[in-house]
Amino acid sequence: MKSKVGHFVFTAIAILLAVVFLWLTLRQTDFEVLKTAAKSANYFWFFLSAVLSVLSYWLRAARWKLLLEPAGHPVPVSSGFWAISFGYFMNLTLPRSGEIARATSLYKMEKVPVDKSIGMIILERLIDLVFLSMFFCLALFFNAQTLISFLSFADVSVLGKLGIAAGLLTVLLLLFYVFRKSFIRFSLFGKISDFLKGILAGFKSILQLEHKTAFVLYSFGIWLCYFLMTYLVIFAFPATSHFGLAEGFFLIVAGALGMILPAVGGLGYPYVMSIAFSAIYLSAGQTSQEGREVGNYFGLMLYFVQIVSMLGLGFLSVYYISRIGRKSA
Repeated sequence: MKSKVGHFVFTAIAILLAVVFLWLTLRQTDFEVLKTAAKSANYFWFFLSAVLSVLSYWLRAARWKLLLEPAGHPVPVSSGFWAISFGYFMNLTLPRSGEIARATSLYKMEKVPVDKSIGMIILERLIDLVFLSMFFCLALFFNAQTLISFLSFADVSVLGKLGIAAGLLTVLLLLFYVFRKSFIRFSLFGKISDFLKGILAGFKSILQLEHKTAFVLYSFGIWLCYFLMTYLVIFAFPATSHFGLAEGFFLIVAGALGMILPAVGGLGYPYVMSIAFSAIYLSAGQTSQEGREVGNYFGLMLYFVQIVSMLGLGFLSVYYISRIGRKSA
């Protein structure tokens, strides 16, 4: 009963956030400017962005295969590809639900235990965090002023609350360390301990990989695709075609933040991109309003293309997962 209540509350919050972000984005969007931008856009770059999106799915599936093999679960890359496609599809309905959907769909096709898949997915997310941190460092090095401008749009009270939350988390971790022997007696902490051990086993599986070089190349390839999916689209519009790599490094960090926000359908992305462009224009000596206008149509149009790609692959994945599942039954 408690889990259902928690699920309902999380869903309600995700929907509310999506509505708020959508309202904020549409409220500040000049639809005449959007219409003009859509007419003058070069859609070749959007098409290329969509192709790179599909390629990133395949690279992620190939990397997932390498992680599962040492655990005794060799799976075809195609099965991983459709499981990942279905996971992203489900993320459009409820944030982070795609991780569970991805693991359960792989079990349906290849009978890989769900807990093993989830352990590897968590490991992937930690690796992704490392790469995102690398891009953050690049953005800070090449475009520090833009990052400062971007953070200036943040609500100070929100930053204060985050600081308080971080302080409380630190205190709780210290208390847990001091009284860890007493906590271990409770079944809940036993489950948490087993879960963390599963993640550790995932890290050990990297050391057991036969193709470590391929694993590293796949990881770099995934994030290169992510970078180019956004960066190449700047050439689609006259107003952004002069942007360089520095702006590209910043935009991938801002875009990742937009996708991480727990809003249904990833609707935090267009809003965050409008703020990102405000920061770019402000740091270049122009007005934030000019940047917001560009960011609105850039974010909305790129968001729409990626959503179409996710929906297309998602519907196909439902068919192929069912088909492969019947064969393996």
